[in-house]
Amino acid sequence: MEASDFVLVVDSSVEEQVEELAVFLDQLEANQEKNVFEKCKEFLASENVNETLSFLLSRLSLLSQIPEKEFEPMMNVFISLLQESTVYEEQVVKFCQVLESIVEQNSSFAPLVLSVLSTLFNASIKDRQHARLHILNSVVTITTRFNLYHLLSPYFVYFPEWLHQAGVPVSDQRAFNIFVSKAIQAYDEEQSFAFLLEAVKMAPSNTDEAVRELVQRTVNSPKYFFYDDIVTLPAIQQLQQATLQLLGILSGGMIEDFLSWIDTNRSYCEQEKFDQEAITRKMKLLTIASLATQAPNNVLSYKDIAKVLQTDESEVELWIIDVIRAGLVEGRMSQLNQTFVIHRSSYRVFGKHEWISLHERLAKWSSSLQYMLQVMDQPLSNYTLATSKKGGREHAGVSASE
Repeated sequence: MEASDFVLVVDSSVEEQVEELAVFLDQLEANQEKNVFEKCKEFLASENVNETLSFLLSRLSLLSQIPEKEFEPMMNVFISLLQESTVYEEQVVKFCQVLESIVEQNSSFAPLVLSVLSTLFNASIKDRQHARLHILNSVVTITTRFNLYHLLSPYFVYFPEWLHQAGVPVSDQRAFNIFVSKAIQAYDEEQSFAFLLEAVKMAPSNTDEAVRELVQRTVNSPKYFFYDDIVTLPAIQQLQQATLQLLGILSGGMIEDFLSWIDTNRSYCEQEKFDQEAITRKMKLLTIASLATQAPNNVLSYKDIAKVLQTDESEVELWIIDVIRAGLVEGRMSQLNQTFVIHRSSYRVFGKHEWISLHERLAKWSSSLQYMLQVMDQPLSNYTLATSKKGGREHAGVSASE
């Protein structure tokens, strides 16, 4: 969307540009009044550029009827004229509304309108960058409403920088993030959640609907397993105690903790629209992940898993498959030994115990690497080739000499 060192080149005067656009509008069959040029001349005679632009804005929707090849050049003429406005932001807002209405009238113009908005965005430089928020709102509206999300998503990474450069107040940035989150949710749940999370981070003392929606989505989502990045947020900490208890259980508790919580908070769970079945399933997966991090010799028996999950041993393998699919644990099952051998497990909470465990593992790896280096540093002369005969064949082996 944004080009570096953007320059809008115009080789005609304001009067010439107004005449070009006004005469073009008067020539359209849809314009029955045919008074655009005359009105504009009156405004320019009194040197009232703002009134000229406002009047042109009131007629710009007529361009939805013109051939597509002529649409963008005519709009670029108006963007050039906008640079002369002393109420730039106000007229940019109206211009964006006109562009949105044109797409509503003729959806085939959507890519062209997005191109015009891109030019307008880049033309809003220096002290006029604050208008970019309104332009981005229109871009998001059009791309999501007319299934052009693929044109929008590559620019998400630049949104925070653009808004910061434009001097947009934090409250407006937060509202924009909420707006984007809702607009793109049907296209990309994960990216939608990221925008909502950023909005909640900007609300240090506000427990509004966005905060409750964030909690509801994280609690009910079958893909969200780690809660450290939200439980410490100031806005989250102001929620009701029952919600904080649930988030604490999801962060580091076991399935039995959740079952105990639901026994006393069933009505609250329904009130907050928490999906009990989805949370129960998630807690079972998280419980297996916690067991995996604590397993002696990295081995868990089916019997132990079934006992903690409060389920039948015949169902354990299905739960192990699900926890592997979720990316929480890696390992292999042994039906013969009825065990689950863990290769890798995810820590849900990284506290003092986990740091100690990590230190012990690193110490073992360091010791093993030092031994390997010592062996590799020994000269080859320390090794002899030993041969033996077995079954009429020669076998060779390497041994270290004393």
